[in-house]
Amino acid sequence: MEDERRVSSEDIPPATGKTEDERLLEKYAHAFTGGFAHSLDSKGRMVVPQSFRADLGPTFYIAPSHDFHAIGLYPNLTWARLRDQYRRKESMNPLVISYLELFDAYSYSGQVMDGQGRVLLPAQIRQLVLKEEKDVEITGNTDHILVTASASFEEKKRKVLENMEEILAAMAGRQGAG
Repeated sequence: MEDERRVSSEDIPPATGKTEDERLLEKYAHAFTGGFAHSLDSKGRMVVPQSFRADLGPTFYIAPSHDFHAIGLYPNLTWARLRDQYRRKESMNPLVISYLELFDAYSYSGQVMDGQGRVLLPAQIRQLVLKEEKDVEITGNTDHILVTASASFEEKKRKVLENMEEILAAMAGRQGAG
């Protein structure tokens, strides 16, 4: 006669790692998501949305986005990873060198929020990216925050919505819409 034992919880070894779902939830637990319309005050300050403040950290970087079309607010580690990624692509190519010099020139470390959650966007980067625009969209971009002139953000949104079929096809791995 076969030994018919019930398996108890004591017979099951403890989990030695996290499940894929737990790792996924952990990965995105502190992701910057959401969008907020704001205006810069006369001094060039903006209010950082409450939901972004803790994950941004007590000090952070203000720097251009990769395409210089937005201003990024980067947690220190995120900026360091980005800059290191750029450093590894550095070459003797004068265009790459010029890009990196400009990126560094418009990167500001040690930035802080005041007691009301406002941050001063440095005048040089504000002028370069936003021009004279005071109305901005503040959006989460997974590991950093983007500040975009409202008119530019609306144009980008329009283009994405107009090309949705092609975008969805590309995301599905198909060459073209069809």
